[in-house]
Amino acid sequence: MKVILQFQELTQNMNLIGIKYCGGCNPHIDRTKLVQEIEKLLPSKYIFTTNHSSVWDIGILVCGCPTACADKPEFKNLARQWIVVAGNSVDFNIAQEEKLAAIVARKMKRG
Repeated sequence: MKVILQFQELTQNMNLIGIKYCGGCNPHIDRTKLVQEIEKLLPSKYIFTTNHSSVWDIGILVCGCPTACADKPEFKNLARQWIVVAGNSVDFNIAQEEKLAAIVARKMKRG
């Protein structure tokens, strides 16, 4: 019982971050590199996953182009909050590719 309580205390301050990728048919950005850069900018309390077995605190939809074809209603319940990267935009606000990771990380920290 004590081990379970310690685990709950440790995970209580963590944020589960779900990554949902598009199919990658027309990438304007390097999607994998973007997620790696976001991970580097955040403290270790942010745990990244692509596993759908539990509800994510924040979901990042990573679409390689502005079409954002993977932005579908059936995925909305996977996360409490979503950030959509679609090509060179974050939540449909255009930005330079080299600034996307910092923008996403800042949005995540604000919650």
